[in-house]
Amino acid sequence: MWARRFGNRLLAFLLLLSLPTCTRPQNANRPARAERFALRAARMLDVTSGQVVNGAVILVEGDKVSAAGANLSIPRDAKVLDLGDVTVLPGLIDAHTHITYHFDPSGHFGLEGDASSDITLKYAEQNARDTLNAGVTTIRNLGAGGRVDITLRDRVNRGDAQGPRMLVSGEPLTSDDMAGAGNATERLARIREFVRARVKEGVDVIKIFEGVYPDGEAVFSAEEIRAAVDEAQRAGLRVAVHAHEAAAVKAAVRGGCTSIEHGTFLDAEAMRLLVSHHTALVPTLYLPTHYLEHKGQFAFDDSTWDFFERLRAGNLANALRAKKAGVWIVAGSDAVAGVHGHNAREIEWLVKAGLTPAEALRAATLDAARLLGLEDKVGEIRAGEFADIIAVEGDPLKDISTVERVRFVMKGGQVFRDDLTRR
Repeated sequence: MWARRFGNRLLAFLLLLSLPTCTRPQNANRPARAERFALRAARMLDVTSGQVVNGAVILVEGDKVSAAGANLSIPRDAKVLDLGDVTVLPGLIDAHTHITYHFDPSGHFGLEGDASSDITLKYAEQNARDTLNAGVTTIRNLGAGGRVDITLRDRVNRGDAQGPRMLVSGEPLTSDDMAGAGNATERLARIREFVRARVKEGVDVIKIFEGVYPDGEAVFSAEEIRAAVDEAQRAGLRVAVHAHEAAAVKAAVRGGCTSIEHGTFLDAEAMRLLVSHHTALVPTLYLPTHYLEHKGQFAFDDSTWDFFERLRAGNLANALRAKKAGVWIVAGSDAVAGVHGHNAREIEWLVKAGLTPAEALRAATLDAARLLGLEDKVGEIRAGEFADIIAVEGDPLKDISTVERVRFVMKGGQVFRDDLTRR
């Protein structure tokens, strides 16, 4: 119940926004792209095997990788980028962000909403740049008002703004959307109507805020989740469900959702359902720590802070139990104000929860790509996939904190950050 009220409270700020009108900037910042690159590095992580390849060479043609391996021959016409003593990885994927969330000019969140969606878009563009420069080349944004995330996605795709590849949900379905629906038939019709409206707006994924009533019953039944899933599937979309409590998780999984976001209070039955349905768990482990360590910047009430304390107290142990039960775990930071550009901290928290560094990195690359439906496109450094490549200092299999020391970022064959070579 706390989670449902908190989620709706955050959304209240976003839903005040209207659709912005955007014009193409006179000098769009578009990095020049060479037809062919050859990247050399001391090490490359094969996220599929969890092994390091020494003496790595990656050949890039256009926006795709053409070859990758140890000591490959380099074509004469390739532009060579010698990255040196670093480890190259696939671009990271953050499966749960809020790209429009930001601190206001006073450094606070929650005191008031933005005066216009154009202002929100400006902040969101900065968040997107920070996210990309931190090595996150793909995100799934789960919840934004005023279609700002849709607008930003389209601007990034056109090259009018710099940011990661984006899958976006627009506005999420909440219990407030059921106001006035007097019976089960009306509720199901309202849910289907909601999904169709988001599809018409052009979203990539449907987001639902699930929760529980004081008696423990799930806010949305399994049948209602199924109605949303069926409607989404007609448009080729997947459904992500915010759910903390076990009863909410069970209803969402039985309804056929693709992922559970948070899932903080799982019981044995919920974990069995997650495994049997092959539903991903995106546990968002770092977020409560972020909130509590920056308490003075967030305008939340005492009950919300108590809820964050409960999350922080148990979420690592909960994730470890889920891992041992065989639950499919995917990395998502739930990036809010202050986390954009620090998304990789979630990978470190996955290791704190008991994943090996190789497992945590796979959760933020290959497994995240599969959750998003982008397998064979991103998530690996492999011939035929997009050239989303980053470099970090040191060896992340030995020191996972290296994921916060990104020194090179390439997305789709374009270099967006290069602290390592002189070109």
